[in-house]
Amino acid sequence: MTTTLPPSIPPRLVEHEDPERRASRSGGLLPAQTLRGAVAGAEAAIGSWLVVVVLALAGYVATAAAPELGTAGWVDAAAVGSAIWLLGHGGEVHAGEVAVTVVPLGVTLLGVGGVATSLRRAHPVSLWPVLAAVVVYTAFAGGFTAAAATPGAWRGVLGAPLVAGLGALVALRGRVPSAVSRHLTRVPASVRDGLGAGLRAAALLLALGLAVVVLAVVLGYERVLDVHRSLVPDGVSSVVIVAAQVVLLPTLVVWGAAYLTGPGFVVGSGTSFSPHGIEAGPLPVVPVLGALPEPGSPAGSAGVVLLLGVGVGALAGWWLRRRGERSLPQAGVAVAVAAVTAAVLLAVPAALSSGSVGPGRMAEIGPDALAVGAAVAWQTLLGSALAVLLPHPTTRRALARGRDAAVRWWREVSPRG
Repeated sequence: MTTTLPPSIPPRLVEHEDPERRASRSGGLLPAQTLRGAVAGAEAAIGSWLVVVVLALAGYVATAAAPELGTAGWVDAAAVGSAIWLLGHGGEVHAGEVAVTVVPLGVTLLGVGGVATSLRRAHPVSLWPVLAAVVVYTAFAGGFTAAAATPGAWRGVLGAPLVAGLGALVALRGRVPSAVSRHLTRVPASVRDGLGAGLRAAALLLALGLAVVVLAVVLGYERVLDVHRSLVPDGVSSVVIVAAQVVLLPTLVVWGAAYLTGPGFVVGSGTSFSPHGIEAGPLPVVPVLGALPEPGSPAGSAGVVLLLGVGVGALAGWWLRRRGERSLPQAGVAVAVAAVTAAVLLAVPAALSSGSVGPGRMAEIGPDALAVGAAVAWQTLLGSALAVLLPHPTTRRALARGRDAAVRWWREVSPRG
């Protein structure tokens, strides 16, 4: 009896294609996912713009009966919303001789969050959809410039790719394309760790700035409420006023961080709000500004708050130490990179949150970006050096040798020696 065996089938090796390489191929005129990225950029631009324009329209509805508005209509309100959106991207708003240059960072964060959310949904596996999102977002900014029809608004087109690019970085966090990650691995570990420590120090300083704003509002709640009531708002106006102050909240957080690090900020020429002294003056009729400390308050003699910045630097240094042991020169590089990174990440928003909001005294408002950057740099450097360089084994050995040499010298020169 013979047995017939089934024919043997040689095993096949199935190789899965790299999704990034597959995405880079084009079935048509454009690389794959490019259209998806373009749609993400359009969603982010239109969505963030609509939020601002709706607030502007609500403000128009609440004040439509005011004689100061004259013949202003819905289109004019939408133009104001477009101008504010562009202001949040670095543009300027001009009303006659009045120029507004302070960036409402809440609008900026709205754009960053919109791009990040839209790109996350697009699941980009290459840089093509990211570039498409940035280009389309910038193109919509150009269209909004035409709608705003105010001098200086075009500057927002220059800031739009930066806002979209920052949103793209947030979206790609943890999912960096391999072509980019290969280049990142060539960066020395001490530099990468220093960047991470500086980012954490800046984030912690901004969190403390938020705590300062909340504390100030709680302590000055009655004054804030009095200013709000002086505006005699109805229901719709109250919502608009509160929403507008929420948009200003990130700007106030930067002011709070500037106060904690020492330089402080001004609200009109001749004023100063810092831990070294309070010099107040007439303020814009914005309810939340009623929470600013008054002359003679403890907030004007609280120089000890500078220790918070040093403490933040120490925490950044503690994080660096947990990243592993490194030689003293490498540790020095990491500490220096952390200080520079934290300084830049605070100086840039400080520059954006300062400028002009009106004529005369109101042409000067916000913190001094250079002073804030310098203060953050030395505080982070000192704190992280105390946490990383001082307890380093090489430093300890050098200190021990110096101590022994000092003891021997003292014994030699001492009369009892």
